[in-house]
Amino acid sequence: MEGHRLRVGALAWSSSVLSSGSRDKSILQRDIRAQEDYVSKLSGHKSEWSYDNRLASGWNDNRVCNLVWSKNVNELVSTHGYSQNQIIVWRYPTMSKLATLTGHTYRVLYLAISPDGQTIVTGAGDETLRFWNVFPSPKSQNTESEIGASSLGRTQIR
Repeated sequence: MEGHRLRVGALAWSSSVLSSGSRDKSILQRDIRAQEDYVSKLSGHKSEWSYDNRLASGWNDNRVCNLVWSKNVNELVSTHGYSQNQIIVWRYPTMSKLATLTGHTYRVLYLAISPDGQTIVTGAGDETLRFWNVFPSPKSQNTESEIGASSLGRTQIR
């Protein structure tokens, strides 16, 4: 596959479409069933797909490092690099900030969501992994956000 002029820094699947984000500030969307190099091109961002096929993207000189969508509610999480070193939970589609999670002392480089969709794990340049109970289960959808600590080094926001 060809199309980007610089290094690819992000990949995300949505059904049969593979999106790739590059340092050339473009997102190429490829339908793997098609012969073309790519089916669409977006300029200026990196990418991540939601579970209902919406595309979220961000770019600000590599300060938005990761995006992950909740499997259970209309929310997403973004991680941010230096100088913020933080994780932000957003309500979608209003993009209102629900919570700001802090604790890393260096740029948050990695973000993954647990199979049950409730916990995220972040890895940072401070050589730590942190677990955050961010999203409710599909059965318990509280509307109030509350920041608090829980056992096993996890932080819970509801």
